[in-house]
Amino acid sequence: MIRSACVDDAVDATEVVRRSISELCKADHQDDPATLDRWLINKTPEKFKEWVSNPENFCVIAGDGARVFGVGLLKRSGEVLLFYVAPGYQRLGIGHRIHDALEAQATSWGLGRMYLESTALACNFYRSLGYQSTGPERSLFGVLRVYPLAKAL
Repeated sequence: MIRSACVDDAVDATEVVRRSISELCKADHQDDPATLDRWLINKTPEKFKEWVSNPENFCVIAGDGARVFGVGLLKRSGEVLLFYVAPGYQRLGIGHRIHDALEAQATSWGLGRMYLESTALACNFYRSLGYQSTGPERSLFGVLRVYPLAKAL
């Protein structure tokens, strides 16, 4: 089930994001403590509440009512700020459903494209959704490499 996120989701959603980064993105952050700390520093319940409360953002949760399996957040500019699935729930179609909800919102806002910075690990997933490279890779938070991608709507 995909639904709009609310401030009451902050603790569970933040846990999904933090676990996804820590556990599923190891190849990207290489277990480098400084990189991981910088990546996770704003992934807090307080920050999540700010993101969800901002009318310029659209955030969805994938879950079953009792558990959160995934989180996606789109800015009105078309930038995807959060897109994470909980460990153990990848490759079950959850990411596709989250993206469908974000894309539907982008379309309702009249946006011409969505864009994001992908990790190396996630690039193939985004390419399968129609995203294309928009520039060279760059360093972020230390050893992490990110790749700018965009999808025309």
